[in-house]
Amino acid sequence: MLSKSSLYDIIDLVLAEAKPFDARVLVNAGTVGLTRYANSEIHQSVYEDATEVTITITTANKRSETKTTAYDEASLREVVRDLVQNLTFLPEGEEQPALVEGPPLIETEDWSAELEEQYTVEKRAQLIKDCLDTLDADHLAYGALTYSVGHLAFGNSRGIKRFARTNRVNFSALVAASAGGSGFAKITGAHPDKLDVPAAFARARQKALFNKDPIDLEPGAYTVILEPLAVSDLVSYMSLIAFTGKSVQNQSSFLTGKLGERVFDPRLNLTDDYTDENTMRLPFDFEGAARTVVNIISAGVATDLTHDGPSAKKAGVPTTGHSVNMPNYGGLPINLVMTAGEKSLAQIISESDQALLVTRFHYMNPVNPRQGLLTALTRDGFFKIEKGTIVAAVKNMRFTESMLVALNNVVEISSDRAATPSFFANHYVPALKLKDFHFTGKTQA
Repeated sequence: MLSKSSLYDIIDLVLAEAKPFDARVLVNAGTVGLTRYANSEIHQSVYEDATEVTITITTANKRSETKTTAYDEASLREVVRDLVQNLTFLPEGEEQPALVEGPPLIETEDWSAELEEQYTVEKRAQLIKDCLDTLDADHLAYGALTYSVGHLAFGNSRGIKRFARTNRVNFSALVAASAGGSGFAKITGAHPDKLDVPAAFARARQKALFNKDPIDLEPGAYTVILEPLAVSDLVSYMSLIAFTGKSVQNQSSFLTGKLGERVFDPRLNLTDDYTDENTMRLPFDFEGAARTVVNIISAGVATDLTHDGPSAKKAGVPTTGHSVNMPNYGGLPINLVMTAGEKSLAQIISESDQALLVTRFHYMNPVNPRQGLLTALTRDGFFKIEKGTIVAAVKNMRFTESMLVALNNVVEISSDRAATPSFFANHYVPALKLKDFHFTGKTQA
């Protein structure tokens, strides 16, 4: 993997070649060691070292951009020449936001030598083998354990430089019984003491053991307990459709016209917080702007939105540092943290007279973003609770519900939270108990 100085050399070469135009360069270099298993056997162990360079050249009203994995000097010079030539043919468009001018330097390392030592290829294989050895004969397991290292560098024509070094582990486990029931668990993190692969695998195994002979329930309104993975699914999609400045500017967000108003239960707080040690601690965005902590929901009130450069310019506010270089979204919150409650998930379950326990959702889609209406299927562990005990597995069902309704029907918030993978980084969320959660369809399994 390329060093910091090598990444800066790439940036300097591109910026020099792009003169006199405004330019910015993002270099994403990373390695991934992946150990994958299926049918209860390790079947793949691979290592990838990849570098991608994103170059953006702008004039007052034009933008020319490309990505390349060819970063030798000759290739980079050719790419820049092509981008400059493209500017000639592009029509005049919207006024481009100014390049980020400060602070001049941001460099950070959120990197653990202990994590690197604990997740070598040999130790990943041994961890998975130890997990597979706990399986019953009529169960099979599928999943992956990855150790990744990332070097992200940025520079622009205003002389700013950015660099971040990170490493991270992701683990997933799907345990399936020959009779058809399954259980699932997924963990992510950058701190060895917060990563417990055997415990995650045991949760998936236990769910698979419970998930047999599912009963059939009719669609309707039910009290549900959403485990952190299910909560994260909801939060991830809300971040796409509602929490960005651009979604409000387009009037597609369910927060349109509601900033300053209470939209959720007053116990709910939702903050995009890159400083939280349970998130991906990247202090700058893909435009080079310093990332800020954004309180999106405070005591149930819609407080603020995330912005990239273009959406911030249109709103007449400073960027919040949330560009993922996808202008369609307009600055995406990728490190959402939800405040914990007072009772553990186990206690919430034990105190529930009637409820349905949801492990995670699948095939989630927005039905009506302006109403916050989402739909998805339950998956890999859907259970009926009576008098504090799981009494039966339930055939998977489809929910269709407005988040403006669901998150005003909060009964409990768990004290224990989990780091859960999201589209670009990860969230840190508790479990939620909600009343009158609407299931609108059912499946045969």
